[in-house]
Amino acid sequence: MTEFWNEEIETLPREELFELQLERLQMTLNRAYTKVDFYRQRFEAIGLLPEEIKTMSDLGRLPLTTGADLAEHYPYGLFSVPLKSIVRLKFSAAPTGRPIVIGYTQRDAQNWLELMARHLTAVGIGVRDIVQVAFNYGLFTGAFTFNQAAELVGATLAPTSIASATIQLQIMRDFRTTVLATSPSFAVHIAETKERLGVDPEQIFLRIGLFGPEAVPSHVRQALEERLSLEAYGVYGVNEMVEPGVAAECKQKEGLHLAEDHFYAEIVDPHTCRTLAPGQEGELVITTLTNEGYPLIRFRTGDLTTLNLNPCPCGRTSMRMSSPLTRSDDLFMVRGIAVYPDQLARLVKEAAPEVVNYRTVVRKRDGLNDQLELQVAYPVNYVSDWYRTHALADNIRTHLRRAIGMGVKVKLMEESNLEGEKGSVVFED
Repeated sequence: MTEFWNEEIETLPREELFELQLERLQMTLNRAYTKVDFYRQRFEAIGLLPEEIKTMSDLGRLPLTTGADLAEHYPYGLFSVPLKSIVRLKFSAAPTGRPIVIGYTQRDAQNWLELMARHLTAVGIGVRDIVQVAFNYGLFTGAFTFNQAAELVGATLAPTSIASATIQLQIMRDFRTTVLATSPSFAVHIAETKERLGVDPEQIFLRIGLFGPEAVPSHVRQALEERLSLEAYGVYGVNEMVEPGVAAECKQKEGLHLAEDHFYAEIVDPHTCRTLAPGQEGELVITTLTNEGYPLIRFRTGDLTTLNLNPCPCGRTSMRMSSPLTRSDDLFMVRGIAVYPDQLARLVKEAAPEVVNYRTVVRKRDGLNDQLELQVAYPVNYVSDWYRTHALADNIRTHLRRAIGMGVKVKLMEESNLEGEKGSVVFED
């Protein structure tokens, strides 16, 4: 298990870590300037050359990069290597019709795998563990990183994907699973199913839970630890960079350790974009330091968090971020799936152009977004036509499932019963 405890990097004094970051930043800026037209044009627009960035704080002279910038340069306008050098493509949802596509070189893929192995090691996962990975592989490609990292540290892998909670519990009992990796919302469902079926706690051998891509609120952590008899840890990733792996908790559970040898983090005011001091809450902005295929400079993650530079009792010197429970934009997560209101509006229009008004209701359970319901106003000439109304709801439901990979409840009603503005999103407990 000690093989992936990179003591030299993970306990590097802060001064030396800054030097390493600056060296890698300058390489990244030169790569972006010479290989990516988008970034070269940005440098030229402000009359700046990469070599003029002499400190990490100088990075603030460059503008922020947004998800819209990434979507605008679909399919591979932001790649810094030829397509033949890319070994993996990752597709990410965007509020626009165009997806975001990220490319990884062989070295990039190896870096993220080793980084995830470091995170597993940090919470004590090793050769004696059986790791049950219960993510939806079609919607969360980061699940494959869990798989590969578990094998890399020598653990036994059980990729159970979208099997029902009943089957998940059966596998846990039969194979004596010790680690559960899944979304916190599905873990809650497994705990509820365990209690409903009366599963003997002595037949469940879990000791560690790794949860993402949703954040894990403290009360959810406590509930999962009590109901599943495990130690719950959060992992964090950025869909447009690497997911998971940007940060993860250690055994202290006092924040997510950022992999600062691969990423440089800033906190900015989401309204003014002014850089904030450590300890102040704001939007997390990340610059990649080692990406070969897809360098990102000052990328706005949309996640609101704080950074902590105090030493961690575990001995790691990397800064820690608080679990990001809110966002600066209108994206929200339902059972680990990212959803944009603008994306829903476009999909509803595609499925049923005759619909003129609707609202989105996100229902919460245990503090997690658990169910998505679309309340749709009847088109005027549909009110008394049951067959057309039923077909309309089916069309919307089917189109949304195919597009976002999740079942959505569609409820048709008279427009006078709809509350709020057209397309509004309401969160209900």
